[in-house]
Amino acid sequence: MIVTQTVRLKLAVDGAHDSALAETVRQYATAFNAVAAAGWKTKTTNGVKLHQQTYRSLRVALDLPSQLVISARMKAVEALKSARERAKQGRKVGCPQTAKPAIRFDARSYRFDWNGIVHLTVIGGRIKVAFLLDRHSETFKGLKTHSADFVRKPKGWFLHVVVEKEVPDVQETGKTVGVDRGVKRPAVTSDGQFLGNPRWRAVEERFLALRRRLQGKGTRSARRHLARLNDRLARFHRDCDHVLSKRLVRSVSPGDTLVFEDLTNIRDNAKACGKANRRRLHSWSFARLGSFVSYKAALRSVNIAAVNPRDTSRRCPMCGWIDKKNRRTQSTFRCVRCGYERNADLVGSWNIRDRHEGLWSPVSEAPGRVNSPNVEGMHISSASPGL
Repeated sequence: MIVTQTVRLKLAVDGAHDSALAETVRQYATAFNAVAAAGWKTKTTNGVKLHQQTYRSLRVALDLPSQLVISARMKAVEALKSARERAKQGRKVGCPQTAKPAIRFDARSYRFDWNGIVHLTVIGGRIKVAFLLDRHSETFKGLKTHSADFVRKPKGWFLHVVVEKEVPDVQETGKTVGVDRGVKRPAVTSDGQFLGNPRWRAVEERFLALRRRLQGKGTRSARRHLARLNDRLARFHRDCDHVLSKRLVRSVSPGDTLVFEDLTNIRDNAKACGKANRRRLHSWSFARLGSFVSYKAALRSVNIAAVNPRDTSRRCPMCGWIDKKNRRTQSTFRCVRCGYERNADLVGSWNIRDRHEGLWSPVSEAPGRVNSPNVEGMHISSASPGL
């Protein structure tokens, strides 16, 4: 099985090349915005039609190489299609526009060498730029490369290279593990593992308290500090998602299946009472966690599936009774019909597993005693993520 993954590499750009790259990004943004505006005006996402409408005029107006004009058109078409899909879902959208695009290079516009050199097509011709390999990217050295996205961050220029890795095929074991994701408990599996760390939430609360104080000051120094703090918080969240996704994939064996709830549009459908709960809901990075789990699972030959989340937190796994009153609190599930009581997140993971297997049936071997919080017979994982 072939698995693709993106590797981020930092480029060592000198002053002579920096201006050429900056001008290339500026003109690439102009091309992207022009194609997007044309597609938005004519209500089309057909790449061939937009190419015929915009290519010649952009080639005359810009110094951008032909392959990058085509690349900008392709990215604009993707953005238009994404906007159309969001509009179909009833979400308010506008014409896609960008000021700092990620330039997509393909085999015609760049050449990559794992020895530390990449050749990029920019305004004025091709340039040769060195890149740095860190400890993580060293593990991908020598793999076959595909397209790459070129972006500018506050810390410099970066190249996001898509690499191809061959993973041995593993026969499915037939074992299914349900995973209940949440804001308070990041992940709970139907095997009884509570994955995450209580320290994560405490660290986040300290970040947010400091951010509120800086926002209240409003001085120039406070705004600079706030920008740095937001970057630190984003890196912290990303690291937590990497740690959690790694633990989830390693909690099962190759050939097993991890089953999640399909949380698409949850922010539009879920109701959160209180300012703090709304903030937690809208800062919940479940989509990024899902993407991290997907590629880590593919590398380890673990299967991924998704089910409808309807009633997974309300159904009693013992008698099958569904009632919103069964979920007493965030952490307590108590069936109003049979009195079965257990941790609510654990019950949710069982229901996710059973829904995927087509078994909305009682749990035959639930760990721990019935009608008591589930604290016996399970593994509680709360090791520090090393932050």
